[in-house]
Amino acid sequence: GPAGGRRAVLAAADGVRTPVQIARALGRSAFATLLDVRRLAAAGLVRTPCADAPAAPGPPPPAAPELSLLYRIRDALEAL
Repeated sequence: GPAGGRRAVLAAADGVRTPVQIARALGRSAFATLLDVRRLAAAGLVRTPCADAPAAPGPPPPAAPELSLLYRIRDALEAL
């Protein structure tokens, strides 16, 4: 049930993993896991970073696709 899902999320919360990473580890949807994290945080069982806290260093965001390529794909699709 729902409480069992929150228990699994609580057990997987290690202070390092994000809700999405916890969801993947548990084989659950990110949305349901995020809801459980919010409920656990509201109950004071887990802490979430403050909105104004600096982000933890991590891998750089994926590179943006080249706009010229996107325009060519769009033009080719519109020509069909």
